[in-house]
Amino acid sequence: MFPYMIGNDKGAFTTPFEYAIRCFAAKNPLTMSENSGAIFDPDQSIIRIKSLGKMLEIKYPEGDIVFSSSKYMPACNWRWLVLHYLSRADDASVINKLISYRELENGNVNYTTILNKCISPLIKNLLPEPVEQIKAACLMLDASIEQGADVCAKIHLFPRFPLTIKLWLGDDEIDGSANILFDASANHYLDTEAINEAAIMVSHFLIKQYELMYKKVI
Repeated sequence: MFPYMIGNDKGAFTTPFEYAIRCFAAKNPLTMSENSGAIFDPDQSIIRIKSLGKMLEIKYPEGDIVFSSSKYMPACNWRWLVLHYLSRADDASVINKLISYRELENGNVNYTTILNKCISPLIKNLLPEPVEQIKAACLMLDASIEQGADVCAKIHLFPRFPLTIKLWLGDDEIDGSANILFDASANHYLDTEAINEAAIMVSHFLIKQYELMYKKVI
């Protein structure tokens, strides 16, 4: 794990956490695991799930989450997303068809937030940087590098919920740009409000990972 991934308390997510834990505790842990690509250990009453290349352990029904083989908790928004993902997952297949945020259910509502808190920071912080270094930072978040842009990284937030970040560097005549795309099955695993938070978190983590690797900033 990296320092920016570690959280302490629930902070501003107290009320959402309470609701997320109630939803999580009301579901069958084996069914949640089967529907989400996680693994349930009935002896320890723990669900294990891979997220951004890290194995997380979720205690059932309490909803406490730590990095595997440690006492450290992931960042609060990450923990909230894990609970939301497990509770909502319905075993839908990943379609491998990319859609924009606005194509999600009610996707126009928070699109300005995505622009301001996700896409604009990617443009500001990563477009001036070397492509191979950006790709290397993506790989540290369990990304697969694909074709379709100067940087096209499919980042596996959860087993059945990838996000694809695309960066176009631009030139003397055309400004660079960025976008974040989702699988067409995304709303089977997170509602659009949670996808908004997921996009912001992953873009922030990518920027922090780049800084940690190449600018020595935590």
